[in-house]
Amino acid sequence: MKFNLKTMLQKKNSSINQKIKLLFFVTPVVMFLTILFTHLVFNAPLFSDNDSTNWITSVVETAIGASITIAILIYSNNQQRRSEEQQEKIADLVLSIQSIEQRHYEREKKRITVFSHRIISNLETIRQYHHALRNGLADYLNKDTEENKQNIILSSRKNWETIEHFSIPHIKNDIGYIGELFQDPLLAKNIINQCNSYGTMLKDVQEKFDWKNDVLLMKISAIDNQIKVLTTAIDKVKKEITENP
Repeated sequence: MKFNLKTMLQKKNSSINQKIKLLFFVTPVVMFLTILFTHLVFNAPLFSDNDSTNWITSVVETAIGASITIAILIYSNNQQRRSEEQQEKIADLVLSIQSIEQRHYEREKKRITVFSHRIISNLETIRQYHHALRNGLADYLNKDTEENKQNIILSSRKNWETIEHFSIPHIKNDIGYIGELFQDPLLAKNIINQCNSYGTMLKDVQEKFDWKNDVLLMKISAIDNQIKVLTTAIDKVKKEITENP
């Protein structure tokens, strides 16, 4: 590209030089023919007292002045054309850069939209499991049967496995793809840190859990807090989709 541009400029400069050389070559010929024509047609004397007459001097001066003027016009017009061409190239370059930036923006926007929706989907699944656990414990407070207890334990184990082996790994991977694009610089780090506690509530119920009412009430309160944390994270990720420039 640079070689072609340099070659084009060299060709244009060579063309201008040829025009100016031709002009100064033609000028003496035109002067000679003008003087000869004037002398033959109007019988004007060529010399007076062994010196050229005034009209010959005028012809020579006029021809030289006209040649210089024309040469300057040729050079000026060429400079103007070059300036216009450069401005056009600059405008094309600016449009090309804008087009590249627009495509880059569209790719980044698509990336953050796709992965953010996946993160939201997994966070909502985890929140849904916490709601299910909360409702199960609340029901157990009213009807503390062994069957209800076992249903809660089995459901919690299944949901915990889904969170631990599917939801959390996918959230971390997706955050890795778009975390640097979030407007909130701490959002990605906060979600990654929170992942460590997303399955805690469900795991606790499977182990040596105290099923007394006061303990259940404290667990329900802790689950409510975890649901709020999840809801806040979901809302912030949704905000990134709508407000990310």
